[in-house]
This record gives sequence, structure tokens and C-alpha cells, in this order.
Amino acid sequence: MAHPSTAHRLSLRTMPVLAAVAAAVLSGCVGGGTNTHETPAKPSPTSSPNGTVTRAEADQILDRYQKINNKANETRDASLLATVEAGQLYARSKASYEQFSTLSAEEKKEFATPFHFTRRAFYIPPTGNWFAATATTDGTNQTFMIFEKSAHTGGTWKKVFSLFPSKALPTPKTNDGLAIPAAPDTPVGALAPSRVTDAVEDLFTSGGTKDGRTLSHANGNTKRILKTYKDRSDALGPQATVNFFPITPTHSTIYTLTTSSGVLVIAPLAHKQESLVKNSGLQIIPGKTEAVYNKTPRPLVVDSFQGETVVHLPHQGKPEILDYRYTMVDSR
Repeated sequence: MAHPSTAHRLSLRTMPVLAAVAAAVLSGCVGGGTNTHETPAKPSPTSSPNGTVTRAEADQILDRYQKINNKANETRDASLLATVEAGQLYARSKASYEQFSTLSAEEKKEFATPFHFTRRAFYIPPTGNWFAATATTDGTNQTFMIFEKSAHTGGTWKKVFSLFPSKALPTPKTNDGLAIPAAPDTPVGALAPSRVTDAVEDLFTSGGTKDGRTLSHANGNTKRILKTYKDRSDALGPQATVNFFPITPTHSTIYTLTTSSGVLVIAPLAHKQESLVKNSGLQIIPGKTEAVYNKTPRPLVVDSFQGETVVHLPHQGKPEILDYRYTMVDSR
């Protein structure tokens, strides 16, 4: 999925003005995935030994999330959604609610259509405060999720990551039916899991000349980010500059799952995009998405994005970005 684009065009006014149009990519069903009305498949309560949760408990957590998310989407009730979401995902979902007025009639209708998880699978560590889950929401489209229960989530199980890889992920390894996490600071091949956020963000900030060099630049997701970096100022031409700078993610926890070929890393992303005019006689007119937060014309527009990614770190070869998601959460 490409980074939310910010296209710019010249406004025909007496005073030279630059117009910025931002279109944030909304997170599907606000963390739920693609819509369907299928009946959820129920796994056997005894099909896995206990870990951070039992398989039956994990299934109930997905049921609760599904029910409350669908209800919250009907009226875009961010407070209700906060009872089942936190971290990066909630930051993106809340922004999607805030930006609802910018959607087309068809998008608004789809937004509130209920979804259901089917073909569920769980990857539950033996200890800790989180577990991973996969499910399909239309029979083929698969979502990859992380649920956490911690002080950050208010002491209840909430979904903190939701990704939609276009191809099947490497299958996590298990021991006695339980997933095997990896140490965040231990390198796997070219990169340690704890460095994944910096590596992905470097693709935006430098074009992958620093930490981003460790990532496969042949990967389709990486290519899309590098194109965003390369084309960042094209629409504005010589009249303004556009650059990206890392910012602090809403929730900085990194999660890992060992596979037969390496380690899956689920990590937070966050950066700001600064658009700055070069001439004091110019201003930027916010686009419809930016205007949700600040509609005042100004010489500098700072758009903040929160996101998430899943990256595979192989024992051999370069790491690959399997999916990444961003949503604009503020514009000043």
C-alpha cells in the first residue's frame, strides 16, 4: 500500500498561492479488514495448549473486537472503538473517523458495512502480554493482527496492529503449539528487529541511503516508498520543498515471530511531511483532508502520519517489507 499522497497544484489567484490536496488512506473497516457477511468459523477450544491466552480465549477476543468495531463504525464512535483498539491502529482508526466527511458516498456506505472474521488462526507466545492472529474477511483477503493486554491498553485485550499483506506470510514456528518470539535486539541476517522502524522510515527521509540500505530495494513495497521519496517535490516544482522527518510512534512496542527462514517483525511507523514554500509571497491552501485539522492557508504545512509494518528478516538475503500502512492523523 502506497504512502498517502499529497498532491499540489497552482491556484489561479491574483496573489500567487499553492494549493495542497491530501488524501489519507483510511484503514479499511477501521482495523477490521475488508467487508463480508460470512459467519465466523469457530476453532476447537482444545486445539492448542495455554500460552498468554488459550485458543478459545483468543477466539472470544476476536469476537468481541468484531462486534464492537462494527457497532462503533455505524456512528463513528471513537470512544467506543477505544475499548477494543489502542496504539498505532487506534490512532489511524480515530483519524479515519475524523476524516469521514472527505469520503465519497460509496466510500461512506462501505465504511459502515459490517465485517466478520473467518478462517482464524492464532500465534500465541508462551509468556508475555500479546498474541498474533490471522483471519480472512472475504474468503481470500487475509488480515494479520496483534492484540495486547498491558498498561498501554488499559489492562484489557485490544488490537494494536492490523495489516493486510498481499501474499501469504512465512508461517511462524511453534513449540508444543505455541509461537516462538525472537529477541528484538539480536540481528537476524542484516538487521535486528529493533531497527526495523528506523530502516523503513529512512526510505522516506533519505531514500534509503542510511538504515534503509539493509532493506531489499527490489521489493514492491520498498519501491513504492522510494518513488514517494523521489517524487516528493515534483508537483510543487521549484516553488516549494517537501521532506519527511521521523517522529515518535504512538506505541513503540515491536513484536516478533520466528519462522523457518527468519523472523517476522511487526513494528510501528511514524513520520511528518513538511511542505514549505520558498517565496514569502506564497502560501499553501490545505486540501480537504488537511483542512479537517487546519484549513488556514500557510507557508508551511506539516502533516503527521502514524503507521505500522510487517517485515520479514531472513537468515540469508535482504529483509522484505511485506506490508505497511499509514494514515494522516494531524495537519498543522
